[in-house]
Amino acid sequence: MGFFSKKVSYPELDPSNPAAEQIQEVEEPLKDLMAQVSDPLEVVPSDGPAYVFIGKPPKKFGVATIEEGQVQSFVAAAKEKGLDVLTIQKLNEKFRDAYTQNMDAQRYTTNVAGKEVVVTPCVQLAEDVREIMDSM
Repeated sequence: MGFFSKKVSYPELDPSNPAAEQIQEVEEPLKDLMAQVSDPLEVVPSDGPAYVFIGKPPKKFGVATIEEGQVQSFVAAAKEKGLDVLTIQKLNEKFRDAYTQNMDAQRYTTNVAGKEVVVTPCVQLAEDVREIMDSM
């Protein structure tokens, strides 16, 4: 860890926190995703799908959805819908804006398959991401 390291540590997610139960519900697909990517993961649980920021938001990141046990990346979903590159870039900017606007949301860490995962149980961020996904 260098002097300029930006590694942030968050409190451990308490098992009694409702977000802990939501993480348990998506643990298997989350493990599958972890096997495919080496980047850090930040999970935004919701009453519907869980949203996963992959990488280092708000700078370089991707977004995936976990719903009904299935992981789908935003880019794959956008391509399935026939969206062009410019539209995908605009939607990515909206994800970046949503993340940035919710930077002060409480974050926690939890362990999934031996790896640390950040959990952000932020209703507003989940709603923002849902709206962006629905706008495709």
